[in-house]
Order: sequence, then C-alpha cells, then structure tokens
Amino acid sequence: MLSPTTALLQHGPMGPHGGATGMGMAPGGWWLLLVAFVIAAVAVGALLYVQLQGEATAEPDSLETLKQQYASGEIDETELETRADRLLQHES
Repeated sequence: MLSPTTALLQHGPMGPHGGATGMGMAPGGWWLLLVAFVIAAVAVGALLYVQLQGEATAEPDSLETLKQQYASGEIDETELETRADRLLQHES
C-alpha cells in the first residue's frame, strides 16, 4: 500500500480519477463554460434569424405609402405602377 504522501504526489488531492483538475463534471469546471457558450451561441443565432426574417418580410415605407394613396383614391392605377416601378429600380 502507498503512503498518503506518495498517493498525493502520484494522483493529486482528488485521487486517481480526477476531480476539479480532471475530466469529471466538477462544479465550476470547463464543462460549465462550454454549456454557457453553446447556450449563448444558440440565443444569438435565434435573435439573428428572427431579425433577418423580420427584415425580409417588411415592405419599404414608400411602397406602402403608394398603396395607401391608391386605396384612398389619391392616385390611379397607372400612377401607382409608374411610381412603384421607379421605386423598385432605385432600390436594386
């Protein structure tokens, strides 16, 4: 049998199977950092996805204004098409 001093020198204070310094799931270990990183990455990805989806479905304000003017009778269909074409050409 090994003396306590020899065992401590060979295996460290937590024994031969690790602990806080080994690959186990010790409180405050590196695995906590990894879990936090994965959660943060998923959250950032979800926020970016929602932001990009919102921008893709939003209509330009000027085109919406044209539609409202047409609906209220301020402009006719020909004027709507002319202005909408002009707006779409400038956006491209």
